[in-house]
Amino acid sequence: MRVSKKKSNLLDALDQNIIRELQVDARESYLDIGKKLHASEGTIRNRVRSALEKGIIKLKAVLNPPLLGFDFSCVLGIEIDMAKLPEAGSILQNNPQVYFLSRCTGSFDLIAVSLFRNTREFDRFMDEVIARLPGLKRTQTFVNMRVFKAPWMDETDITRLIGL
Repeated sequence: MRVSKKKSNLLDALDQNIIRELQVDARESYLDIGKKLHASEGTIRNRVRSALEKGIIKLKAVLNPPLLGFDFSCVLGIEIDMAKLPEAGSILQNNPQVYFLSRCTGSFDLIAVSLFRNTREFDRFMDEVIARLPGLKRTQTFVNMRVFKAPWMDETDITRLIGL
């Protein structure tokens, strides 16, 4: 879904503050959020419902991969024959170890962020998935040594992106 700068203007300061509160704890009651933001529980409920219906936010659990034993993560740059890109993209999109996948410009056609428990899992993934991608030309792997920012970390505040 393409989001223009104009669309972010649909969120006023109250909406942005509600989203920030939900990012800290999506289970927090609308009453408690309302008290913090000096708004009624009904206003908070309506704003959240509207943002959900418009697809602006999703409320869901975000797993913390390192706490679940996924201690090896990497970014894969993948160059694919353009005629095979949709097929290769579909294979990767449906692989559970691919956390993020994007078509991109530059030296690679696809960028994938992948999560593994260890280097053996990564090696198996490279042999059984990546090496068998249709139209594969080349790959480059960037091993993540330390993650500074990720969706499962409290430091991630997406509302800063939209203007706060």
